Amino acid sequence: MIARVAALSILFAVPAMAQVAPKDGDLPQQPGAEIAGAAPCPLIVEPVRFCGTSPNFVLTPQSENSEITSYYETPEGIQAVAVVEPLGRNDGLTVAAMQQAALENLSQASGVPVSSLPVIERGSNLIAGVSQPNFVYRGTVEGVAYVYSNSMVLMDNAVAQFVTIEVGVTTYSPRHSSVHLRFLEQVQVAQ
Repeated sequence: MIARVAALSILFAVPAMAQVAPKDGDLPQQPGAEIAGAAPCPLIVEPVRFCGTSPNFVLTPQSENSEITSYYETPEGIQAVAVVEPLGRNDGLTVAAMQQAALENLSQASGVPVSSLPVIERGSNLIAGVSQPNFVYRGTVEGVAYVYSNSMVLMDNAVAQFVTIEVGVTTYSPRHSSVHLRFLEQVQVAQ
């Protein structure tokens, strides 16, 4: 399971990520619409739907990272990714383990110990009306600085990570925070 957790948190490799296009062709509606009944927004992968539309979130094809479920570009230049995996609480997964795996992967990519990677903040954000854990961290890979804001939804049989990534910075700006919250507002999760 440790290898699987590590694979879920590969979010240090920002460029060239894979995506899966919405499968059901539904037209997006207003954020926060309920999942019950008719599908209001395009399906990313069960149990996650995304209601964001161009030009705010442009679903972008990528090919080098099959662990990424969907990849979006924003007008602000901040990247947004969703990673949804069929592994959850019933498999022994915890939010703490997911956060640690993200830091360990960034540590491997950056060549510095986990203890040297700054965690900028820990808290929570609303996803589909439910408070979920979020943490913001940063690192430098191959001379390029990255700041990640990573919100997680841990379910019995799945985990979803919603991550925004700003490249070339070392601080979590109000602009990045705003994009992250706007990204989360577009997410629906059937739990």
